[in-house]
Amino acid sequence: MAHVQKTTRNGQAPLTKDMILRAAVTIVDEQGLQALTIRKVADALGVYPTAINWHIGSKDQLVADASGLIFEALRLPDDKAHEWQDWLRLTAASFRESMHKHPNFAVVVGTQLYTSLPALPFVERVLRILNDNGLKGDGLLRAYNSYVGCLIGWVSLELSSTSSVAFDEKAQMHVLSNLDERLYTAVAKNLPTVANKAFIIRWDNGTTNPMNDSFEFMMDSVINGIARSMKSFKS
Repeated sequence: MAHVQKTTRNGQAPLTKDMILRAAVTIVDEQGLQALTIRKVADALGVYPTAINWHIGSKDQLVADASGLIFEALRLPDDKAHEWQDWLRLTAASFRESMHKHPNFAVVVGTQLYTSLPALPFVERVLRILNDNGLKGDGLLRAYNSYVGCLIGWVSLELSSTSSVAFDEKAQMHVLSNLDERLYTAVAKNLPTVANKAFIIRWDNGTTNPMNDSFEFMMDSVINGIARSMKSFKS
């Protein structure tokens, strides 16, 4: 009887792990990561919390598994239809697009040490693209870590959540506009360019103020660096 309670929902279709994770994603998307609990997912699916625990385990595992679904949404391009540089750019754009649809997971995807099965096709394809173009050993490792680290870290920072403290934009601009120019010469000089557009001195995150040009510049820099590494590796 206990097993039946864990796998059925009042006569409805059997409860599955995928149903649980998608319910969790909906809660995080609509209410934020802090709102996600085992009980809230159970209530959304019409089951007891023990059913969620049986399929998933702990809340930490629920968060990790749910965040992995972001990789399932990636539209990985055909590597035979594109030059490797374009493939890396298109894949980066697809990852960023997926993250922008689920910005509340940014803090998880960017920080967890967890092997997510949905992420493995992404890992496999990136490694293969680099491998097929001549990188191996330490050169492959450095290129892979540079690409993935910059991509995931950059997007996670772009989508970093706003402070829970009420924010006063006018007060922030007043502080920045009245800096001692002897100490903050570059900030004061470039304030019209960087205010609310540069990391650390912004108050809107990427969901409302995307940093498109900076993202493209970052990816170009990384990919061009990998290209130079390939040339030296082959020479």
